[in-house]
Amino acid sequence: MTIETVCRDRREPDDAAPLRHRVMAAVRALANAVARRRRVRRTRIDLAGLTADQLRDIGLTQRQADVEVRRSLFLAIDRTVSPK
Repeated sequence: MTIETVCRDRREPDDAAPLRHRVMAAVRALANAVARRRRVRRTRIDLAGLTADQLRDIGLTQRQADVEVRRSLFLAIDRTVSPK
């Protein structure tokens, strides 16, 4: 038995490699999408907690911040919105 025989026997069938690559690409894409949604949610939570002075410092009005926070359904439900 040679090393080539051992390596050849351990390799995947030729048709399995492309499928494995497609599955791994799909898993990576899903993980990236989940990570992005978590970052957006965290940013909106932070935005919801800013004071009027802090919002003014970053160039946003309270209304603009409220609109952005409301883009997240669950944050809009959790956040108490004062009537304007």
